[in-house]
Amino acid sequence: MPYWLDDQLMRNLALFFQRFSFLRTEDVQQLQQLAVSRTYAAGEIFVPIGTRRQKVGILEKGLSRGYRIKASGEEVSVTFAKEGELVAAHDVIFYQVPTEQQIHFLEDSRVWVFDYRDIERLAADTPRIDRVRQALIQDFLVKVLHRLETFLVYSPEQRYRWLQKAEPELLERVQQKYMASFMGITPVSLSRLRKRLRQP
Repeated sequence: MPYWLDDQLMRNLALFFQRFSFLRTEDVQQLQQLAVSRTYAAGEIFVPIGTRRQKVGILEKGLSRGYRIKASGEEVSVTFAKEGELVAAHDVIFYQVPTEQQIHFLEDSRVWVFDYRDIERLAADTPRIDRVRQALIQDFLVKVLHRLETFLVYSPEQRYRWLQKAEPELLERVQQKYMASFMGITPVSLSRLRKRLRQP
């Protein structure tokens, strides 16, 4: 169920924005006014396929997964987000088209939810907030593009080793079937790969 930010949640959101040292107190207060804190159960959908709503979340606690569905009905994991990261469907945010991606939560989660249009309006009047917007979007896109590069040039084993270095927490928290899809291999192949890499 949704609820407006109480004092503790406002402090937590302020702490999140402390990483942007150029922000002023009034900037953070304006951002807080745009946020709604929501809790989601594991399995609950954040962004449904086909939506045009430009909803953006910042995960305070929990884990999300974005996926697309092939014509065969197979789900393909494309993004994961954990604490402090952005939860959004890039196509609806950047191109204002119905998203082909669905995002749901893999764990019980707490999210600060924003309407991206509100952030854009605020950013248009406040250059410091626009810097925050750009930094968050840049980080989001870098993760997506880096993953694409690993698929173009890495073998499954190299992709797994890259995840061990770049996102070790995901390997612990994401269910094997979802991680296998993310890596472009079957769950059986992932299990064999993990077993082989554990051997001395």
